[in-house]
Amino acid sequence: MANSKSNGNRYSYATVDAAPGADGYWCNSVSMTSKDTKAIFFSQRGGGVATVTIQFRCPGDSSWTDITTNEIIEDGVRFRVDDFGAGVKYRAGVKNGAYSSGDVIIGFDW
Repeated sequence: MANSKSNGNRYSYATVDAAPGADGYWCNSVSMTSKDTKAIFFSQRGGGVATVTIQFRCPGDSSWTDITTNEIIEDGVRFRVDDFGAGVKYRAGVKNGAYSSGDVIIGFDW
């Protein structure tokens, strides 16, 4: 299989079903202000085994920053991203070396 992306008017997802390359594998970035919406939701599903990373990038930043929490995001979890920063972008993915097995579907909808 090969990693893939699925995008539409109200969602941006990535399916990781193979070990990502050096740059990892990420869904397309999303921003609340560019989507003209009041909320963005993150979800993880598929039953695969991988460490998923959520990142953000503020306007003017040259690189992505990991969102650090002490929480484990279980399969089937969906939560609201409560941040209305103008121009802040988010993405979710699996870094190189963080994939073990199965299909991991991650991303955002609004």
